[in-house]
Amino acid sequence: MQRKSPETQFQREIYEFNREFLELLREDCHSGAAFGLALPVRQRLRALAPGQLEAIAETPCLLAAFAVLPHCAAGRRVADDPAPVVRAPQADAARVFATSLLVWLWHTARQDRLLAALCVGPGRLGVEHFTSVGFRDLQRTAARSVDSLEARFCRHPRLWPDLVRGACASDVHVQMATRLSVVQLTLISRE
Repeated sequence: MQRKSPETQFQREIYEFNREFLELLREDCHSGAAFGLALPVRQRLRALAPGQLEAIAETPCLLAAFAVLPHCAAGRRVADDPAPVVRAPQADAARVFATSLLVWLWHTARQDRLLAALCVGPGRLGVEHFTSVGFRDLQRTAARSVDSLEARFCRHPRLWPDLVRGACASDVHVQMATRLSVVQLTLISRE
């Protein structure tokens, strides 16, 4: 008998953030990099059927990330991190998404650090930074949070192409393996 893990509110929220972020990535496929992802990957995302997008959205970790977290945002940006390109039609949607994600991460980190660490990773840009940020600082940072929003592991050479390819596979084991590769990267990541 195979045991299924219970669906939790946390899993549903991650799915909803992932699904909305995938829509942001698909919006403008006529220009260069957006949120750190190259045009060919975003074009492939745009061509996916709804069920295939659902398969990617079911990744058990967030697909969106911040290049710089709140307490760092006022101080510096990592020099080799490309600034995301946000086009006018999607600017408002991206701003609302980034603010919502930032507040959700802050709240999650304060409630359950282990769950939040599994979601965002243990590294220097991990959950430990969120626990020390006060609400007023978070509020001030939220307005600029879209400037550091990016596709998680966007600089990894294979992750996003593999996620797209896995979503197109008819084998559910292949789909699951590609989604779980994000968990593995999350656990070994120090950034």
